[in-house]
Amino acid sequence: MPPLVRFLAINFATGFIAGLTVGMGYIFTRNMDELLTEQPLGAAMILWAFAASFALGAICTGLALLPRE
Repeated sequence: MPPLVRFLAINFATGFIAGLTVGMGYIFTRNMDELLTEQPLGAAMILWAFAASFALGAICTGLALLPRE
């Protein structure tokens, strides 16, 4: 696997997992636990919103912090 692809995949996965964690925290702190069972599509949309934005942020931050040659 080329180094750039590996770098992007690791940063994407890290950001995605962080976003899912924050999204679950948002759901549970807002007492929307029933959303996971009654409206799974709504829960998936909330989790996707957090996960996608965190993943993109992690990729952009990782690329911005690469050493310059």
